Amino acid sequence: MVGLEKYHGTKSRHTCPSCNSKNDFTRFIGDDGSYIADAVGICNRASKCGYSYTAKQFFADNPERKIGLTFGKSKRKAKSKGISNYALTNTNASQPPEAGKGFDYIAPEHLKTTFGSYENNSFVLFLLNLFPDSTEEIQSVLKMYLVGTYSDYQGCYTCFPSLDRLHRVCRAKLIRFNAKTGKRLKGKYDVSSLVRKLKLKEDFNYKQVFFGEHLLTRFPDKPIAVVEAEKTAIIASLCMPQFVWLGSNSKQWLKVERLERLGKRQVILFPDADGFEQWQAVATDANRQGLTVRVSTLIETLATDEQKKEGYDIADYLIEQARVARVQPVLQPIVEPVVARIESTIIDYSNPCTLSQERVDALCNRF
Repeated sequence: MVGLEKYHGTKSRHTCPSCNSKNDFTRFIGDDGSYIADAVGICNRASKCGYSYTAKQFFADNPERKIGLTFGKSKRKAKSKGISNYALTNTNASQPPEAGKGFDYIAPEHLKTTFGSYENNSFVLFLLNLFPDSTEEIQSVLKMYLVGTYSDYQGCYTCFPSLDRLHRVCRAKLIRFNAKTGKRLKGKYDVSSLVRKLKLKEDFNYKQVFFGEHLLTRFPDKPIAVVEAEKTAIIASLCMPQFVWLGSNSKQWLKVERLERLGKRQVILFPDADGFEQWQAVATDANRQGLTVRVSTLIETLATDEQKKEGYDIADYLIEQARVARVQPVLQPIVEPVVARIESTIIDYSNPCTLSQERVDALCNRF
């Protein structure tokens, strides 16, 4: 039976992979009494940390590990077997040899080489110009999403890595941007990947995860907001940090079975202007299956026909609002009207009621 390890002294309580508190982490164990994985468990410091990565979430992320397992409440004593320590906050750790069989992962040392040269990173320069008095917030978000820089003879790229909840690097997309407009360049060599650039493996078997998915265990109580592009997730996270912002990488990638991996958490979809109907249909199906998924109509309402053709999204809207404000500090003037307007455009398919003004005010007051 799979479940939490019973208490039998301090040896059965471990160091939390999120807050690093000793003897406060309870791991899940499997049918054979061994640990599912070192980072699969619950931190006992619920109010101060709140880390939670359950066995069911782990097996949803790694279905090939679920064969023959049953779930229940009674557990046998855990044996000292299992995966070597791979804390979510530890980018120095080696990849777990047993987890994710069949998938390939990028070694952490490859990702670490991208942490720097931000003075040459066009996307970072764009953010610093857009929010000139918000340097600390920008640095915090870039660190949170592990955004990096990669340069070669073809130019300087922004690196957007996608990590799973065990902090394994599943992919690392490389994109070139215009530093003045923040728009993605659309030349032949302006989008690539770390796997391709470093020639890591010809038939690399990618594990499909959301951009930012590794943050779900760090912020277990925040509602989830899903956008399409990695750039959009970064900008939205700067302006509306009350959500965990995830990127789907493409509008077609978002499906009900992938939303199911997010569990029973509240999810709000922010589709691009050219993807509203498609994501609306996904949300409707998801709610029929018991999920709590809502959709914002903000971009569908605001975007012109021309903007819809160009894929106008919430990042474009936030950038416009920031440029209009141009009052210091830059982030504050756009927050209250933007949050209020965005909240008012969210459709709840399971309970189509409007949000109260108190709810809007409460969200605005968090900034």
